[in-house]
Amino acid sequence: MGTLWDVLKDKLSSAKDGAEKFAKIAIDKTTNVVDITKLNLAKSEADSKINKLYAKVGETIYEQYKNGEEFDKDLCEIMIEIDKFKAESEELKEQIAALKSTAACPECGQQNDKSSEYCSKCGAKLAEDSEEEDKSVDIVSEDE
Repeated sequence: MGTLWDVLKDKLSSAKDGAEKFAKIAIDKTTNVVDITKLNLAKSEADSKINKLYAKVGETIYEQYKNGEEFDKDLCEIMIEIDKFKAESEELKEQIAALKSTAACPECGQQNDKSSEYCSKCGAKLAEDSEEEDKSVDIVSEDE
């Protein structure tokens, strides 16, 4: 009877370990989804600010045109703000892609799975960087 109890105890311990691993994976995936959601929200806010500034640029240019004025430093300041938010938006987009395990196509910018060889949108070859890395590893290996 003692061996049956030991077998049962081992099976329960194994099941517990499996449940703990599953729970950790679920927590990691949930955390990843939350992080992606937060980054998407921050990116949307940056894009919204860009659109508001575009509208402000349009109003400023129109007013200057209407009044026969030349473009002034206010317009340059708005352009600088647009550049700042565009950079922020691109950085957030890259962070989202990293969390999703995707890479941007060098031709069209479409996000593709990192394991893909060709872009799903334009068909451009994606694996050029990894091939170059493989070649550099081979060169280092040969020298040693």
